Amino acid sequence: MENRIQRIFLMPLFSVSALTLGILTISAPTFAAEAEVNSTVAVKANVERRDVVEDLLDTENFEVGIQGGIMSIEDFESSPWVSAHLGYHISEHFYVKANYAQAKAGETSFEKLANAAPLLTDAERELTYYGLNIGYTLLPGEIFFSKDRVFNSAFSFELGGGSTEFAGDEQFTVNLTANYRVFLTDWLAWDLSMSDYLFNTEVTGSSKTTHNLTFATGVAFYF
Repeated sequence: MENRIQRIFLMPLFSVSALTLGILTISAPTFAAEAEVNSTVAVKANVERRDVVEDLLDTENFEVGIQGGIMSIEDFESSPWVSAHLGYHISEHFYVKANYAQAKAGETSFEKLANAAPLLTDAERELTYYGLNIGYTLLPGEIFFSKDRVFNSAFSFELGGGSTEFAGDEQFTVNLTANYRVFLTDWLAWDLSMSDYLFNTEVTGSSKTTHNLTFATGVAFYF
């Protein structure tokens, strides 16, 4: 009799407990998913967007430029240097450039110390170079002049060959150049370059290869 009474009162209790446990088991993943969604929605990036206008070289494949600077002619002091070039951009990275430049050599240390007759005439001190370079743009990037003023830039290396007329002689010349350009617009760029012109000379009595360093800056127009 006692067992029957327990069965009558306890069975409904067990049934309700099992039903509640099942509901909680089913609802747990749903609550977790809703919590994850709410967490994702709550995190929003607060980024201030701004309009950026880029000056890109789109259809301007040709460039013409002028530069001025200083050339250190080995054994003959430093002197003003002027040059002009015409370039063609083959691709985004490669370009070719035809160069023409002039400088005028000073006096050697021997001429100054010995007070001897000049080694060269004024006409022979005129240095003229013309040649062809191939360039590779290694590091395209940007330069920040202020918070709101950004310009595209490019750092490139050039290797070339040409001819140097100096001291009454004409010598084959190898040209190595590092060039940095800042594009002020899509048709105008500011150039800064450092070059080494290597050629042989016998002016001082023995044949040797001279290194003639040049630092120059200028502008280039693209069309």
